[in-house]
Amino acid sequence: MIHSHPFARMHMSKEPVWKRSLLDLAAALFLIGGVVGLVSNIVMIPIATIYPFRLGGAMTFVTLVVLIVGIICSVESFECYSFVSKKMLQKAGIRGIIVGAILLSITLGLRGFEDFRIQLVAGSAILMIIAGVICYIYRE
Repeated sequence: MIHSHPFARMHMSKEPVWKRSLLDLAAALFLIGGVVGLVSNIVMIPIATIYPFRLGGAMTFVTLVVLIVGIICSVESFECYSFVSKKMLQKAGIRGIIVGAILLSITLGLRGFEDFRIQLVAGSAILMIIAGVICYIYRE
C-alpha cells in the first residue's frame, strides 16, 4: 500500500516543499542564533577563578546589562524555535524580530565591535532577525 510508506504522506501534504524548507531554515537559524548568543554571552563573563569563584577585574554596569539582556534574548530564541516547531509562526516571527533587534542594538550600541565575542553576539542577533522575518512572512 502506498500510504504506508513514510515518504508518501509527505508528498500528499498541502504545504509546498520550498515553504517547509524555509521554515526548517528559520527554525535552524533560531537554534543556531540562540546557542551562539548564549555561549558568547557566558564566555564574556570575566571569571578569574572557578574555585573559589572570583570575578576578574571590575565589571561595569554596561557589561552587566549587556550580559543579562543577551542571555534573556538567547533563551527567548529557543522559545521562538519551539514556536516554529509548533507552527505558531506569527508568535515566532514577531518575537524573533524583536529579540534580535534588542540584542543587536544593546550589543552594538553599548559595546561596539571591540571584541570577537561581541561580533558573535551581533551575528546571532542577525540570524534571529532573519529567522523572525521568514516566519512572519509565511505566517497564516
